[in-house]
Amino acid sequence: MQEAYRKDLSHLTWDEVYARQVLRAPLVGDWMDALRLKTGDRVLDVGSGPGFVSFLLAERVGPTGLVYAVDRSAAALAHLQRLQKERGVSNIKTLVADAAALELPGVHLDAALITMVLHHADDPPGILRNVARLLSPRGLAVVAEFDPDGPCQHGPPREHRLTPDQIQTWCEAAGFLILSKERQTPEHYMMLVQRPS
Repeated sequence: MQEAYRKDLSHLTWDEVYARQVLRAPLVGDWMDALRLKTGDRVLDVGSGPGFVSFLLAERVGPTGLVYAVDRSAAALAHLQRLQKERGVSNIKTLVADAAALELPGVHLDAALITMVLHHADDPPGILRNVARLLSPRGLAVVAEFDPDGPCQHGPPREHRLTPDQIQTWCEAAGFLILSKERQTPEHYMMLVQRPS
């Protein structure tokens, strides 16, 4: 019998969460390309968890770039830090914080990833508002989620999924410009948004 879905992922180990993140590898290239990430960029990974995507971002921005991996779970970020040490990756900075209240004084952020995390959040609109505030003018963000119209073979059950229209409404309320929306797979969609100049 399958265990009931828990929004906070407390039914899984961080190794299991990392393994689930690995399954999203085919999506990540599209996210990074949409953000136009290049060497030296500073990028925020919202709800990084144990960090599979953070490592791909770190590789893309190179040693002169920096990834800010933000998660509410200190245990998830401890998992990420352990992998970071094992792999000798120095350009990821972990931050235990609620992304809706995160402060980064003096930091210039080029881009942000808000992917497969809003359905776990207590305040999705607050996260989007705060990321819009933290991004530099004309900074880009990718928001990606599980589509309620998908087959629901992977990811959260249908009742926990957020529609593209709901995400767009929240993004616009946060002050973002919607640049594009696309269905990546039957299960996933992504939206590219920009903080106005």
